[in-house]
Amino acid sequence: MEAFAALVDRHKGRVYRTLYQVVGDANEAQDLAQEVFVKVFRSLSSYRGDAAFTTWLHRICLNLAFDWLRARKRRPLTVPLEPPPGCEEQRPTDLPSNEEGPEERTLREERRERLREAIGRLSPDYREVVLLYHFHHLSYQQIADRLGIPVRTVETRLYRARANLKRLLTSMEGGDRGELQRPAPAAGSLLGSGAR
Repeated sequence: MEAFAALVDRHKGRVYRTLYQVVGDANEAQDLAQEVFVKVFRSLSSYRGDAAFTTWLHRICLNLAFDWLRARKRRPLTVPLEPPPGCEEQRPTDLPSNEEGPEERTLREERRERLREAIGRLSPDYREVVLLYHFHHLSYQQIADRLGIPVRTVETRLYRARANLKRLLTSMEGGDRGELQRPAPAAGSLLGSGAR
C-alpha cells in the first residue's frame, strides 16, 4: 500500500492538470483525480506494460474525463490554457524571455485569452480533437482510437477546427482592418497546417 501511495504522490499533479484541462473545473478535476487513482488501483494487475505507465495513466485520465463530459452532456465553457489553480508549474513556452517587457507580456496574455475564448466557441467535436492533439499531444491514430472514429475524420475535424479558430481569432482581433498585426503561425503551431 505504501508503494501505491508513493505512486499517487508522484503522479497526482499531472493527473489533476490533465483533468482540469479537459473539464475546466477545479473541483470536478479533483473528484475525477480520485476516481482515476481508484481505477488505477483496481486495474494495476491488468497493466501489461505495452506502453509506459504514464501513457497508460494518461489514457485512464482522458477516458474518465471524456466519459464525464458525455455523461453530463457538458462541455467546458472556457478552455484553461494556464496551469490549474494552486499549481505553480510553468511550461517552457510560458517562461518570459529576458528581452520581454511588460507590453510583450500583456500582448502574450491577450493572445492567450483570445485563443482560450476561440477554442471555447468551437463545436464539441472540433474542441475535443484540438485539445487531444495540441494540449495532450496525442497522435491522429491515438485520437481516432480514443474517439472510435477513422483517422481521416480526425484529420478533417482538426483541419476544420484550425480554419474555424483562424476565422474566430481574426474577427476577435479586428478582422482585416489591421488593428492588430500578428505574425504568421510557425510550422506545427496550433494554426499551422502541419500534420504529425
